[in-house]
Amino acid sequence: MPAKVTAQESNLSIKNFKMKRGRRARVLFFVLSTYVFLQLAWWANLLISSATDLLEARSVLGASSDQILQAVNDWEKTILMVAGEGSIFALLFFFGITWIWRVIRADNYRLARERNFILAVTHELKTPIASIRLAIDTINRLKLKGEEREDMLEVAKSGTLRLERRVEDILQATRLNLPDALVRCPFNIAEFIEVEVSIFKHLNPETSINVEVNGDKEVLLLGDEEMWKLCLTNLLENAIKYSPEKALVEVVLDITPKQTTLSIIDHGPGIKPEERELVFEAFYRLDRDKNVEGTGLGLHLVYRIVRMHDADISIKSTSGGGATFVVVWPTN
Repeated sequence: MPAKVTAQESNLSIKNFKMKRGRRARVLFFVLSTYVFLQLAWWANLLISSATDLLEARSVLGASSDQILQAVNDWEKTILMVAGEGSIFALLFFFGITWIWRVIRADNYRLARERNFILAVTHELKTPIASIRLAIDTINRLKLKGEEREDMLEVAKSGTLRLERRVEDILQATRLNLPDALVRCPFNIAEFIEVEVSIFKHLNPETSINVEVNGDKEVLLLGDEEMWKLCLTNLLENAIKYSPEKALVEVVLDITPKQTTLSIIDHGPGIKPEERELVFEAFYRLDRDKNVEGTGLGLHLVYRIVRMHDADISIKSTSGGGATFVVVWPTN
């Protein structure tokens, strides 16, 4: 009997086929480009050789001095035409091919990231759905009551919240592409941070988060409060995800007359300097995080929200190890 092929093996074979097809397409692109360039060089050489042969033929056949002079002028014009127009065309051809190749690479990179995003989203949505279904089936099958029933309901609730967060990320990513994405209203940033962190800690009781607010707590900022809520939640989730178990995450808000600075400090593995800008790209995942849950969309949403509010975000190293996300925007 033929061996059964698992879904993972099937996906791997499809991925390998697509990679080989992509390599073949790139090789064909280079071969055709090289062929066209060599053909142009061959035609240029042919024109120059023909003009040279014509000049030599007229000289050998005893043409008059005027005819020879005319032949020399024709030969020089041919050389100048081939050199001038050929050089311009060669440059245009080179830049055109280079531009097309960059576009192809960018499209391939974008498609690869989107394909990875779809796979990650599928996994992210299937996992909480599976946990919810398992909890409900367990309650029904075993007729659980009392504390055991409450534990299973808590598992189902946790899966529901996780599913809601992933769907919310996808919806907000779509919303940010709309021209009227932001609804700007003044809000108290200090109160906002304290309330939202408190809510986050209530929903994630196993986390350890400390909040510190420095400066004028009555300062109002103009912005979309719901978007900032999504931004803060994603930053906190990211810090918790990569911090050691029960490690402290620090939220520091510094308010000065010139600017307001929000720092989310974790003590995880940190992020290499060369990758600190890349993590804000949509669907980008660090190599070390391939087996960590996530879609590569959370930090991209954070970056988009921050920039749409004319603020800046950067990543620094935490003293003792870890990453510090710093959001800075002018105080109104």
